[in-house]
Amino acid sequence: MGETPSDTLVVSSTKPVYLQSWRLAVVIGSLCLGIFLLGLDQNIIGVAIPRITTEFRALDDIAWYASAYLLTITAFQPFFGNLYKYFNAKVVYVVSLLIFEVGSVICASAKQSEVLIFGRAFLGLGAAGLLQGALAIIGYVVSLDRVPLFQGVVVSSLGVSVSIGPVLGGILTERVSWNSNVPVGVAVIIAIVFFVRIQASSDQVNHGLPLKTKLRQMDAVGTVLFIGAVVSLLLVLQWGGQLYPWNSSRIIALLVVFGILVIIFTFWEWKQGDTAIIPFRIMRKRSIHMGALVLFALGGSSLDYAYYLPIYFQSAQGVSTIQSGVRFISLVLPQIVGLVVVGAIVSQWGYYVPYMILGIVINIIGAGLLTTIGVSTPTVEWAAYMVINGLGIGMAQQLPYTALQAVLEPADVPIGNAISVFSYQLGGALSVGIGQNLLLSKLKTAVPQYTDVVSPQEVIAVGATGLAQIAPDAAVLSALRQAYAAAVRDPLILALALAALAFPFACGMERLNIKHIAQKRLDEKSDIESSVRSDELQDSPLKMEEAKESKQTDTNRLILS
Repeated sequence: MGETPSDTLVVSSTKPVYLQSWRLAVVIGSLCLGIFLLGLDQNIIGVAIPRITTEFRALDDIAWYASAYLLTITAFQPFFGNLYKYFNAKVVYVVSLLIFEVGSVICASAKQSEVLIFGRAFLGLGAAGLLQGALAIIGYVVSLDRVPLFQGVVVSSLGVSVSIGPVLGGILTERVSWNSNVPVGVAVIIAIVFFVRIQASSDQVNHGLPLKTKLRQMDAVGTVLFIGAVVSLLLVLQWGGQLYPWNSSRIIALLVVFGILVIIFTFWEWKQGDTAIIPFRIMRKRSIHMGALVLFALGGSSLDYAYYLPIYFQSAQGVSTIQSGVRFISLVLPQIVGLVVVGAIVSQWGYYVPYMILGIVINIIGAGLLTTIGVSTPTVEWAAYMVINGLGIGMAQQLPYTALQAVLEPADVPIGNAISVFSYQLGGALSVGIGQNLLLSKLKTAVPQYTDVVSPQEVIAVGATGLAQIAPDAAVLSALRQAYAAAVRDPLILALALAALAFPFACGMERLNIKHIAQKRLDEKSDIESSVRSDELQDSPLKMEEAKESKQTDTNRLILS
């Protein structure tokens, strides 16, 4: 006898479906390409700036080429965190990538410096959604215990771009065109659109809300206040001591505006509660605010090396841009090894805080050794110091992102990602700004100590790669290289201080096991499923009896007829 609808129990499964085999490989590969493109653009533009200033005859706009990008990629992090919270992660990621590429096209086609600056700002807006989008998508397509491994793989592509960027940028600038990276972005968009698939999940509770509710809960006022505060702070760092004196009316006014906006923003966020762009209930979690501080310190240290070690190679050692990029591999390659290996170990063992602390200790040792390099430091020494430093950064860098996956509910993970990526970007922005002031201030005092033939203003005007142009002979050139080596040491000391700052915050992280948490969440979902099945089983005898009575009635009617 066939089953009737009443005989069949239907239980809604709450178990998530994750990607496997080649589908997972395509998704992770696409995310790696997107992050690689992000880092590649950051490094290519740095190499291309000398040629750009020549084309546009706009040497005074150099600071804006970096600042415009930095302002938007940092300030819009919480905004994109809200987008990933309320909307489909794939859609938001693709839109971010499209904005990024439109910005690249604007930069590529710019005929005026002002248009290029606008393009850089637009580029940064799209870039703001790429890293945290990749982290969000990883959380959707793999189980929690496998997140550290794939986070390490994806984040490592950023390290690859940091190494290859200057080399590729130098080749493109010298032999092709500095804007030749645009076709790469088009290829990434095609790969993402056609191959990335994200399964709908019961954890995505905010995705099903009505559009009006989503827009109302996205905290537009808080977003505007936050962007205004961050832009004010970054303008102070970019302009202070460079375009304007620190005691100028513009710098003081920006600091006042920053302070007022921070106070208003804090009060507004407290008033908004759970709908704030940075909810206090999330920030109160120890692993979130401690992890954000770790990322702030590591982001500052990492970006400091990305900016000032190439200056050391090109000025103090006199190598080309391409050779500088090749030498930087000494730091990036062990960083990638640290990211992937520690990610795999944490996925297998579960505990992540011990590796974070160990990585920071190794980073501190390497950072301390790097402060000793000079003009005549042998290759084997500076390369060994960079290997130690890169390994330490790689071991620790991704683990705060793992921690937030462990302590937050899936619906809150996008906000946690936004807080973490913002902290990393802000640390880098502050470090580069402070490092630039340290470098220039030291040059003004170091150059007269080594030679009186060339003034500090002349040295600063020609840049790190132009020393041979102003040195009348080899002796003066050697003196200028010594001055630059002394000046670069101050930003490297800043990087050491930031690495040391990360240590107490890492020690303050909660000691959790991500495998245990993943199993606990799976058990909770299984309990929910069992509860649903139990409720239906309790109702089933009555339903089956009603079905039998209905069937007997139909049989009696058939006999009578």
